[in-house]
Amino acid sequence: MCLLKVYLDDGVRRKLIATDVALIMREEDGFRLRFLEPSRDVLLRKAMLQFLDALNSLIVFKALE
Repeated sequence: MCLLKVYLDDGVRRKLIATDVALIMREEDGFRLRFLEPSRDVLLRKAMLQFLDALNSLIVFKALE
């Protein structure tokens, strides 16, 4: 099973912030990243989707600040 690797681009560099992400949901104040195991989630705030690379199982968000 290929799960997502999530990166945050701050304009200077791209930093890996999460691995094994199974689901990403848009919420009012950000994006909720849900992990497969252990069953947990993280809210990523002040970011916008930059691109999704399905072939390499990665998603990049751009920091808004």
